[in-house]
Amino acid sequence: MADPSKRHKRRQRRGCRSRRSGRCCACCARCACCSTWLLTSMIPVLSGSRGTVIGMISSRVRAPRYGMGRAGGKLIVDGRDDTVFRKAEIAFKPATRAQKRSLLELLDATREIYNAALQERRDAYRHPSRTRIDLFQQFGHITHLRGVRDDVLAWGIQPLRWAMRRVDEAFTAFFRRVNAGETPGYPRFKGQGRWRTIGYDETTGWKLNLEGTKKRPRPHLYVQGVGVIPLSKPAVRQLRRYAERGGVATTLTLTRANREGCSWRASIGFRDVAVEQLPVAQPGSVVGIDRGVAVLVATASESAAPESMQGAVSSGLMHHAGELVARLAGIRAEIIALQQDRSGTKKYGRRWRQLSRRIARLHRRVSNIEENWARHTAKTLVAEHEVIVLEDLNLQGMTKSAKGTTEEPGKNVAAKSGLNRALAQAAPARVARWVTVRAESAGLGRRIWLVNPAHTSQQCSACAVIDATNRITRDTFYCGACGLYEHADINAARNIRARGLAAERAWQEAGRPGLVRPKPRLRRRKEQPPQAPSQAA
Repeated sequence: MADPSKRHKRRQRRGCRSRRSGRCCACCARCACCSTWLLTSMIPVLSGSRGTVIGMISSRVRAPRYGMGRAGGKLIVDGRDDTVFRKAEIAFKPATRAQKRSLLELLDATREIYNAALQERRDAYRHPSRTRIDLFQQFGHITHLRGVRDDVLAWGIQPLRWAMRRVDEAFTAFFRRVNAGETPGYPRFKGQGRWRTIGYDETTGWKLNLEGTKKRPRPHLYVQGVGVIPLSKPAVRQLRRYAERGGVATTLTLTRANREGCSWRASIGFRDVAVEQLPVAQPGSVVGIDRGVAVLVATASESAAPESMQGAVSSGLMHHAGELVARLAGIRAEIIALQQDRSGTKKYGRRWRQLSRRIARLHRRVSNIEENWARHTAKTLVAEHEVIVLEDLNLQGMTKSAKGTTEEPGKNVAAKSGLNRALAQAAPARVARWVTVRAESAGLGRRIWLVNPAHTSQQCSACAVIDATNRITRDTFYCGACGLYEHADINAARNIRARGLAAERAWQEAGRPGLVRPKPRLRRRKEQPPQAPSQAA
């Protein structure tokens, strides 16, 4: 058992105020007086045998991409999947006050497990022998909670394992960033304001019933320790779409939508969902997509008219994007006004909290509108075209700050900050994500290529001459070599399509190889030795 910190020892000698008042959570929490983590009484660092884990260790592994690297294009969807993994997200409210209290208690229990597992790894690393503790050893330590924290075990073992798995993923990402030379970001302890999710990686501890029972004819979701959560009609329709296509509910994630716990979201994962096999409106068509800030989506296909500034953009998509920008501009102006009002109030006061809730509500509204637009745009693109070509954008590098260091300060910091903000609002990755999801679900040989985005906005789509002066304004492209006059985003979309066509031809000449789909690794239950038959008395 690890010793508490020196500061906590000094507080104990003088008499901890929180212990005198009975508020010190000595079992896996922070001391209310001196803020020291008191975690060792919950999960002691013991050297023992590994616990037996039943079920899937690694979930759906992303398949390696086929292609010739960034320069030649990368194939990420080949349309040969028979089944896919899909998640349905629904909103719900606790049926009773007791259920709301149970959800918050379950959330706090998983947070305690996360902090305890993190403290255990920190103590093991600081030990002179540098003891190594892996995920499955920590799984085995859950049994030591019997008789010590039975209130935590009452929620079942799956949410506790899920919290420990989050610690393991945090350390894996930490060491990956260290090896890559990035900002490490050591895993931190989680307070109540920074822990909002409960997860189940298996079907133990919860059950989804879409048909109802004699006792409860209404469709519902049952969670161990929480009770029965009734589902609304829109939620049932959304869940039945996947269930009717052969999907099996395997994972559950509960997320607190607000601090009070009055509103929640449930994300249910379905495996083996059959693809829809949607026919293509234009068989064999290839479309290039340019994602930007001013024009969110610009497309170019073989049916585009070269002489038209808007020829390569579907009028419906452009009109929809224009309405989207105008609609979001008003909401963002309201957010700025509320933020200015909040700046004149006392932080964490009553008025400050009211304004913060209103601002958060508007931010969620903006996100929902953008998500809905991206989903419908992707649906239209996938329904009309067989091959979709996107840019392989390095969004992390594009939104990197230009501030620099004290020795080497950056240039045009304010302008770069505004560009980063505009890129974050445009969210180009959202469109790519939904296009990928729709293409996987549609099947019938649909393919998505990622191509190198270098010089797509400076290269002429007619004569292939690259010149930075061709981009006269933000929206106008004029080639000094051949005289092409084009919308800049349309020209970029055509260049993207041309690079995708080259990658498509090379792929077909190579025999149309498919993507490698590794099967998930399973950990089987240990086989028990055969027992001798009992003799009859």
